[in-house]
Amino acid sequence: MVQRDAEQMKRKPLDQNRRGIVSGVEFLGVAVALATALSVGCGGSGGRKTTVTPPDTFTTTTSQEGTLLVMTNTTSTDTVRIGLQTLWGGSIVEVSLNGTNFVSAPNTGQEVQPAFYDGNAHYDNCAGCTGNWGWDPVLAGDGYNHGTPTISQALTATSLYTKAQPLQWIPDGKGGGPSMPVPSDVLVEQTIMPVAGHSHAFQVHTKLTHLGSDFHADAEQEFPAVYVDSQYDRFMYYGGTAPWTNAPVSATQFPLLGDSPGPFLYVPEHWGAHVNTQNAGLTLYAPSQYPFETGFDSPGDGTNYFRPFSMLSIGANFTFDGDYYVIAGDYTSARQIIYDLHQKLGPPPNIFAALGSTDVPQPGTTLSASTTVSGWAYASNAQVSSVQILVDKIVDGTASYGSPRDVTAVFPHAPLNIEFSYSLDTTKYGNGPHVLNVQVTDATGIVSVFSDVPVTISN
Repeated sequence: MVQRDAEQMKRKPLDQNRRGIVSGVEFLGVAVALATALSVGCGGSGGRKTTVTPPDTFTTTTSQEGTLLVMTNTTSTDTVRIGLQTLWGGSIVEVSLNGTNFVSAPNTGQEVQPAFYDGNAHYDNCAGCTGNWGWDPVLAGDGYNHGTPTISQALTATSLYTKAQPLQWIPDGKGGGPSMPVPSDVLVEQTIMPVAGHSHAFQVHTKLTHLGSDFHADAEQEFPAVYVDSQYDRFMYYGGTAPWTNAPVSATQFPLLGDSPGPFLYVPEHWGAHVNTQNAGLTLYAPSQYPFETGFDSPGDGTNYFRPFSMLSIGANFTFDGDYYVIAGDYTSARQIIYDLHQKLGPPPNIFAALGSTDVPQPGTTLSASTTVSGWAYASNAQVSSVQILVDKIVDGTASYGSPRDVTAVFPHAPLNIEFSYSLDTTKYGNGPHVLNVQVTDATGIVSVFSDVPVTISN
């Protein structure tokens, strides 16, 4: 199970505009039609020779402007800024070029920020209006527009730092309500740094620390959510099969919020950009993400949204460190900055958990005798090393892995040999309710635990 686009964008207190993820929808329950894409040239005449923009010379300064922490890169022609709102946990409310801010930041739900989800939680389709909204730490604040307090902050000559304990997006049912925000059980630390040789780019390093002893099953995370003003409604990306060759990019427009789930676009260069008709806007590069991005447009609310695809299982003593880059201005120049980063950084670190689904048995099934447990799993930047089947949180055995399973209807260009299968002897367990889980470990040791599958054993 993963989160998909039924989560509505966040607006003002329980008018419930919501951001861009949704409650656990099965990966392949419904095939998602891809948005129509238009090939457009990028990089000279659309040739396939890699070229990199020469480094530029700039001066970096940092400052505090009221409640904003600001980093400014200044060249002979451009002023590029990134701003963190300390009243909202240090969420990014400004990425601007020469006075034009590309970020939409009208409230605690719509800016550039991380938010986290639990594959075992339930989320309604109206961002908590029914009170059915699970674990959801959101850096900026909650659905009643309470801002997350910043615990600590620091400026150096070349960095901005914030530390905050994000609020639960919906405090109702968690000990709070409209006038009482509820801190979550995670800490988020952010460090913003300039990118050497590239005045229009900023590196965002994020550290997540889980303070709780509970477990939050594998789910799609917002790392980060990206909201831009609605005039930036052309989504640019490279979706071909020859990445890092300056091959032509594609342009699309995401569906309107509420019309249909946004598609998972294939993005093997791991970047996307929301731009206007002059090709200016905000580009995001997340080196370690899965090669997919999704989003929606909401011009009635003055904002458009996208996010890279990332998965995490968050357990006791869990910590996570990851980087992404925000780039202001023309997306063609941003792509060349990304090419330079790609060359200098080398292969991206594997920081995200495996992606997958338990297909059989379905939740609520009654099992007897020997029964099959099957599904699929794969990891973005590492090989799957083992798939274990758990009954009531205890390992029963190891599944076979590597048979063909086609999931490309939802995840374009996903690998083929990713199916697992296991024969479970239910007679070892007493009659009555039990919980099955699939636990996937990749070659780097990252563990992913898929959502609970409640079943009944009857022998």
